[in-house]
Amino acid sequence: MGTANFVFHGLFPDVINDDPAKPVAKVLFDVEFEGQFHSHLLAEIELIEEQGEAMFEVRRDLPFECDAFAEAAVQYYQYIMGGQKSKVSHSGPKGASILTHNVVRAEWPVQLEASPLNRVAN
Repeated sequence: MGTANFVFHGLFPDVINDDPAKPVAKVLFDVEFEGQFHSHLLAEIELIEEQGEAMFEVRRDLPFECDAFAEAAVQYYQYIMGGQKSKVSHSGPKGASILTHNVVRAEWPVQLEASPLNRVAN
């Protein structure tokens, strides 16, 4: 087990996917783990309903295992979409209740436990 150093850079809050009724937010981030730097990675966050409860589904493809990533991505999303400080820069109209075709920029570093991918030898 090691430490992955993530830096979340921005949120695209209104990406339209296959179903226009279900927009997906995309989170842009960099990460350093075990001496390797991975830049401009994306994760998708979708608000879904499961058994009558609203939940977040986080989809990502990391080059290592990091179980805490989904929770950190949701925290970043909630920080951006909630009451934010002056550190958050909207490229669209500030205070808009529905952001369309915008990116919200805010640097948010976080360290999470991670481990190398378990590769199966052939």
